[in-house]
Parts: sequence; structure tokens; C-alpha cells
Amino acid sequence: MWENNHQKLEAELESLLQKVFEVDTEEYHKRGFKRRVGYGTRPAVIHIDMANAWTRPGHLFSCKNMETIIPACQDLNTAARAKGVPVIFTTTAYDVLDMNLPSDMSLWSQKIPVETLDPNSDAVKIDDRIAPQPGELVITKKRASAFPGTNLQQFLTVNRIDTVIITGVTAAGCVRHTVEDAIAEGFRPIIVKEAVGDRVPGVVSWNLFDMDSKFVDVEPLENVIQYLNNLPDFADTVPTPAIPVAKAPVA
Repeated sequence: MWENNHQKLEAELESLLQKVFEVDTEEYHKRGFKRRVGYGTRPAVIHIDMANAWTRPGHLFSCKNMETIIPACQDLNTAARAKGVPVIFTTTAYDVLDMNLPSDMSLWSQKIPVETLDPNSDAVKIDDRIAPQPGELVITKKRASAFPGTNLQQFLTVNRIDTVIITGVTAAGCVRHTVEDAIAEGFRPIIVKEAVGDRVPGVVSWNLFDMDSKFVDVEPLENVIQYLNNLPDFADTVPTPAIPVAKAPVA
């Protein structure tokens, strides 16, 4: 009975939000918001915190709708890998889990149960349904965004990435902060609508609407797959620069 009532309330909330978004979209357009950053020519896929603590039931960080999110990520990976597009994964873990000791959890542990994210546990391993392939980058971060304190920006810059296709959890937290940092650093952010989740009703819809208005293009999976399918092979999009050979000095 409780579950049925909860699902009914979720459906009513979603319907109400969509009505509000229709009105808000008009207001944003009048103000010059909701412009499009568009796709570039050198993308990378970034899966944010698609690790077991978030994707499997029974953990304090567990998120909803994985029956939709996981297949969307699988389809995205297939399309990206077929073109040689880099696929990147992040997880979150901490080395000192005792809040009575100096810890890398920082003040975040005063808000959420990050002490459950043991780096040696299966909880922080990437979900094996979208397991990284050999050579794919897996980043362990300690903040919400995937950028600060990691080598993500260096990897993207060195590989001349101009577009980041983002999936994962949570819409209100790590996905959102990663998107904000991505556009601030000059990368075109694209969120795959079907591949983003969170824990409580309304959070995904509201954050996708808000982010699409200010920071990112929220695109359906079908459009992103089509974009990837139409790309040339990743290795062919930027010519390898010639390495100049130093000449011996003239005597």
C-alpha cells in the first residue's frame, strides 16, 4: 500500500513539474537563456559515480531507475567504443574513514555518510554491467565534481577533447558540479537524459531542467548515439603533428 501511494505521488509530482517547466521555459527564452552549446568534433564519455554504492540496491547512496540508466550507458559505451571515443569512469572513495582522525573526507562527512565509501570495498567499484575496458580511465575523486584534485582536465586537454558526454549520479550533486566545471573550463557539456539519476522524486527532472537552462545541453540518448555514429573514427579527427628533427649545428 505504501509503495503504491509513493509511486502515485511521484507520478503526480512529475506531472506538476512538467507543467511548471513549460511556463518557466517561456520565461527563460524571453531572458535569453536555454541557448545551445552544441556538439564538437572530439568527444569523450564520462560516467559519474556509476559504482555499486550508487547503482545497486541496499547502500546508503543507492539511486533509482537503474533499469533505465544502465542500458542507456551500455548503448552509449557501444557507440563510443566503435569510434574509438574515450570512455571515462569516476568513483568516490576515502582513505581515512574514522571521523575522529584527520581525514580526506573533509567537512562533507558532516553532511552525508561518505565514511561508507571504503576504497577497498566492492561498493566503490564500477558496476560490472558497464565495466571499464582495458586502458579506459577510472578516476577516484574526493569531491562532488570530477575535475578538482584529479587528472581529468589534463587527460581531456592532452587528447584535445572538446565535448564531454556525461551520465551518472547524482543529478543534484556530482553530475551537476562536473557539468558546471566542464563548461567553465571550456568543454562542451552534453548530458544524456535517460542516463542520469538520483535518490528522491523530482530531483532529476528539476536539475535537468535547470542545468539545461544554464550550463549544459540535455539530449535524449537517441540524439547522442546518432551524433557518435556519424563521427569519423576518433583517431582520424586530429592529424598527428610532425615532430621536428633538430639539425646539427653548422661548424
